[in-house]
Amino acid sequence: MSVRKALPFNQFPREFKRAIKRLETPKRGRRGYSETTIQSTIQGVGQYLAAVQLAGLGLELSHEGLSAFIDNLDARALRSSTRLTYLTAVQAIAKEVQYPAEKRRLILEDCEIYRSEMKAEVPTKVRKLAANPITLRDIAKAAVKWRGKAQEAINPNKRRTYFQRSAFLALMSMMPLRLSDANALEIGTHLQRQGNKWFLRIESSKSQFRHNGPLHHSLTPYLDDLLLYGENGLCQMRYVQRMGTRLFGNHMHEPLSSRTLAAGFKVATGHSPHIVRTLVHDAMAPYGTYGSEVARILCGQKSVQIAKVYEIHAERFRAQQAQEILAGIQKGLKVAMLARADQWNTINH
Repeated sequence: MSVRKALPFNQFPREFKRAIKRLETPKRGRRGYSETTIQSTIQGVGQYLAAVQLAGLGLELSHEGLSAFIDNLDARALRSSTRLTYLTAVQAIAKEVQYPAEKRRLILEDCEIYRSEMKAEVPTKVRKLAANPITLRDIAKAAVKWRGKAQEAINPNKRRTYFQRSAFLALMSMMPLRLSDANALEIGTHLQRQGNKWFLRIESSKSQFRHNGPLHHSLTPYLDDLLLYGENGLCQMRYVQRMGTRLFGNHMHEPLSSRTLAAGFKVATGHSPHIVRTLVHDAMAPYGTYGSEVARILCGQKSVQIAKVYEIHAERFRAQQAQEILAGIQKGLKVAMLARADQWNTINH
């Protein structure tokens, strides 16, 4: 029988449930939490409760319970970033239920240990990126490629799938939206077509960052494709007909799943859509502090600490550029040395 790793929310103690509810509806002046963060907190606290239950302890916050939880985390094949996420969730609840401040400091100390270990680890996505290098330009090229496949496709289902794939790739190459936000885009609400331009108005479900303004003109043909799907007709007329429906949907205008969009992105690039934010930081890395700030704004990252993690691994991009420059210098020196040797041989002969 497998051991349960997280206790479901309906089995949480009443005090913990109330604490989660307070996080969902904070008092005026307190920072609000996104649905994603709330779910992450529930998952982390569920991990804690399952660990203390396994240790035969009460479902409450205690020094013994926290010790059992840390031992449980350390015994499992988890990345330090995952351990930190779970423990941070427990810290948030501990504060909410007014667990003594001096005891909360012990939780923070363990958080710092995991945070330090996390900085020494190379994230999976960075290792995958090293094995299969890609840039935002490559994603844009993939969008062009799949648009061509869509235009050549005879089967209507394939044509629709390829147009959707190309439009998603094009959008992500220009706008580092979260997958769930991109999949939730609704025509007429989040995406508005005025004249020959498309305008985006959406708030990030995680950071509440607002994207509000015209999209680059290069995206227009890709978004228009999702109105016409290769057929003849007036885009504006189809736009009016599609108002209130999802941008990415089936032939009945029912929403596609995020998994479908992600799978198409991976087929085209070899990576998941989450790689886009890393690539934005890569693209802005050569511009120093200014570039880092622009990347953080583009990615809607409120936390400077989270952005710093991306910046650290953007050093990989700078190192790669430096290696290319050095290789060029070495090649130039080799050519110069060979030329000088030929000249010396000519003089001596």
